[in-house]
Amino acid sequence: MSNILTNIIFLPLFIAVILGVLRAPLKLLKVGAFFSSILVLLLVVFVIIDFDPKGNMQLITYLPWIQSAGIFYYIGVDALSLVVLTLIVLLMPPLYLYMYHEKRKGYWYNMMILQTGVTGAVLSLDLMLFYLFWETMLLPIFIMIGMYGSGMHQYNSMKITLMTILGSMSMLFSILYIGYIYFETYGIWSFSLDKLSLLSFNPQTSLWLTAGFLLAFVIKIPLVGFHTWMAPAYGSAPTPAVVIMSSIMAKLGIYGIWRFGFTLFEETLLFYTPFIITIALIGLLYYAIRAVSENNLRRMFAYSSGSHLSLIALGLFVNNIYAWGGSLYFIATHALASAGMFIMIGLTYQRFRTLDINSLGGIAQKAPLFTFFFAFFALSIAGIPGTGGFVAELLIIIGAFKENFILGFLTSFTMLSAMIYIFWMLQRVLFGQPNNSTPFADLNIKETLMLLPLVILLILTGVVPSLFTPYFEPYLTQLLGVAS
Repeated sequence: MSNILTNIIFLPLFIAVILGVLRAPLKLLKVGAFFSSILVLLLVVFVIIDFDPKGNMQLITYLPWIQSAGIFYYIGVDALSLVVLTLIVLLMPPLYLYMYHEKRKGYWYNMMILQTGVTGAVLSLDLMLFYLFWETMLLPIFIMIGMYGSGMHQYNSMKITLMTILGSMSMLFSILYIGYIYFETYGIWSFSLDKLSLLSFNPQTSLWLTAGFLLAFVIKIPLVGFHTWMAPAYGSAPTPAVVIMSSIMAKLGIYGIWRFGFTLFEETLLFYTPFIITIALIGLLYYAIRAVSENNLRRMFAYSSGSHLSLIALGLFVNNIYAWGGSLYFIATHALASAGMFIMIGLTYQRFRTLDINSLGGIAQKAPLFTFFFAFFALSIAGIPGTGGFVAELLIIIGAFKENFILGFLTSFTMLSAMIYIFWMLQRVLFGQPNNSTPFADLNIKETLMLLPLVILLILTGVVPSLFTPYFEPYLTQLLGVAS
């Protein structure tokens, strides 16, 4: 088991390199990509089976890399990283099934490289190693939007790249300076998270070091004010890239604050807490208004995603077990729901060749199975009872009320606003009058099997959350005690 995390990280990249060197035909490339995702999923299942919820960091690998600079290949998994890791491996097989008819080889190679990037970032415990994987995520997204996107895809690709690089550079500067402080203190270089957590910074230095990390993470989420790349990128990107950005990469912004912020700068984050909570509350309202007024399906759910990610960020900065448990649970359930929704939007475009809500309508009359899955994922995002999103949102709202009545009252509008724009959209798209004469095919067997696991997981997380919460409750209780 000692190398299992390394295999989970690099297996997709290894298969991509082998198939690239051999100049594998398209069919073999598809099989290789899907096979790698299934194999990685099985490896993560083994990790889950042997995982000790009451333990700290597990399956640690600590090997010298650039030893003179204090950079090590240092990886491990705990409850926080296990949640995000599980999301990644659950979403990749459905995405490859969705891509089955994609004939451009670069599309497949970029997806495998992207999987290695996001997985490595989640499991890294050395800050320089984390930064390497963080940047590895960017290149495939840049290529997929720039080469395979639609509309103003090249402009939007450059915009998301430049904004992400801005955040990455600020984070890199903070990482290097922390390493320098460690060198000045102990006489050796180190970027290992556990060693850097022993440092103490003066308040002024800590404020701008924390800001360097926060800028990178709030751009990735994105919180309102740092979001101008979001809707254009979601609108131009191909569906698999949108799923990765919404369901995985945005969650890594939350993960980064949780992992590095509360480990290195837990006291300094108290200074930024009112600011983050304020812009999160503004984001809840602003994104909901934009979602109501948006006529493009993909852009509408981009704003919906922004609203719910703001709720997750708010819960993270409300220091009690309800809000923290809800935020971590929502990371998982929102990822599943948004992945299913964006896949359904992709299938809608394949059939209608448009995502304009005013040009759609009457789908329920033509395709009942399609209607069920479309409505289910949309309502799961809205947090309808019986789905995991409802449990997660309810926990965050309870946590907000426990912290402050007014905060809880304002936070509770999330569910109401989501119901408004979701039901308004469903009424027009599914149950309105048919506005398009294009023949509409219902879901086939492959598409149904591709989506069914996501539905089952969303129902299980909503009906029996006790199956999942024991994996992270002990960790959150311990971490909350440290933060308090």
